[in-house]
Amino acid sequence: MYSSSGNRQGARVAASLNPSRPLERWRGLMPEPDLLKTGIKGLDEVLFGGVPRGNIILVAGTAGTGKTTLGVEFVYRGAREFNEPGVIVLFEVAPDKLIRDAAFFGWDLRELERDGRLKLVFTTRQLFQQELRRADSPLVAEAAEIGARRIFVDGLVRLSEPDGGDPREAFHFLAEGLHRENLTAMLALESTFSDTAAARAPEEFVADTILRLSIEPVQRAVLRSLEVVKSRGHEYALGRHSFRIVNGLGLEVYRRVQAPRGVLREGGAAFDPASRVATGIPGLDEVVNGGYFVASTTLVVGISGAGKSVMALQFIAEGARRGERALMITLDEPPAQVLRNAHSIGIDLQSAIDKGLVHLWYEPPQEIEIDRHFAQMETLVEHFKPERAVIDSLSTYGSSLGAAERSFRDFFHAIVALMKEHQVTAVYNHENPEMLGMSSMMGEFKVSSLVDNIILMNWIELGDTFRHALTVAKMRAMPTSRTTHECEIVNGQGMQVRSRPVKALPMVPFAAYLGLISRAPERRTPQAVPEVP
Repeated sequence: MYSSSGNRQGARVAASLNPSRPLERWRGLMPEPDLLKTGIKGLDEVLFGGVPRGNIILVAGTAGTGKTTLGVEFVYRGAREFNEPGVIVLFEVAPDKLIRDAAFFGWDLRELERDGRLKLVFTTRQLFQQELRRADSPLVAEAAEIGARRIFVDGLVRLSEPDGGDPREAFHFLAEGLHRENLTAMLALESTFSDTAAARAPEEFVADTILRLSIEPVQRAVLRSLEVVKSRGHEYALGRHSFRIVNGLGLEVYRRVQAPRGVLREGGAAFDPASRVATGIPGLDEVVNGGYFVASTTLVVGISGAGKSVMALQFIAEGARRGERALMITLDEPPAQVLRNAHSIGIDLQSAIDKGLVHLWYEPPQEIEIDRHFAQMETLVEHFKPERAVIDSLSTYGSSLGAAERSFRDFFHAIVALMKEHQVTAVYNHENPEMLGMSSMMGEFKVSSLVDNIILMNWIELGDTFRHALTVAKMRAMPTSRTTHECEIVNGQGMQVRSRPVKALPMVPFAAYLGLISRAPERRTPQAVPEVP
């Protein structure tokens, strides 16, 4: 809807009252929070910039989920990268052992101690709790001596008063002591942390920010995840985000797969009706009305061996021939095999790679962590800036994600949105297990509605020979004949769609068939065909 210049004030008022825009409504009224960056790779993106300075951050999870590593890195990055000295309080792990373990990640805690940017304190829980009540305690004095701005307390358990009083009051005293010293605190809480227990625990009510870490088996692998349960005073990314603990680095957090949002995302869906992208396959451009729309998405579905990968290579090669950058993501075949396959149909893919026109990205499907994989894809698209892209194949993603239809749909939706946002014309291959005929294009993964074009590849059995067949089942915003065309793969040349040597047969009315909605309708006998008025 458009407003005239004379009605701009009314439009602003209406926008501020629009319930579908709550964030825009309040951002103009509330001051931006003073955010403290954690410095942990990917975590600040999940926290939309960091946490409000002075927050009490509770990190909860079972043993082995990464709480200590997260807390130590929080203090280390602050001292090393943001000139914010810190204190690490230990109850169970001796300082020498912590220093040794930190060295595996390349963190030299001794150097920070010598420089007066870090203080390691080994104490008991009871003494720590008592000292925070006193403004003149040795712990407070040591923190003030180095100008500490961050503190990590490792191995915290459910607190209680010495006389057995309310544990929430005990945690209040702890929080007040940390706040009084102007410290942004991260507290590691050992917990089974079931949803029910979390709702009753006093620490969860008092803490400003809660990070829940978990580790769970996924078939024979394990998956680490991080969830921001709450964070007072600012926004953050909801959901469970993947993370890894990497030697020589520390934590790497990957925001859960989400489709891009904003003006670029909305504008990416608009096609230029005058522009077409050539397929690179002789005869196919005529079938698809001159080529694909720029930034459109094409799904190529067919049995293994029907020619999907050959079509993908020709699409990539055509872009390189025109000086367009192309990205090829392969999950089933390693790069050397892809290069060999390209050479067999007369495509010098290595030369295009050397010129910087093609980027070939391979990741074994057994090692895919979907959030990390999408983050890498996002970075690659943003930096390489391709005009064409191919994913070979979607069915491999389905195997990696398991039987979760919603997870696959969300992931594919995010890929489609990413490519459209960056105006990339994309082709996605998908293997259909049915050898002859198709009762379903995508099986249990129902995502065909997300794409603009669908091409079906199949085998047709004629006599003792299987012949390749191609049918354009869908072309958004363009007329589609849905005629099946014969095609062939020629050694040294690739795929070609044959021209029809004869005119199409006269169209027979539906009344001439039985079982129209079955997979194999039958012709009636000629005398039984009713006349068509």
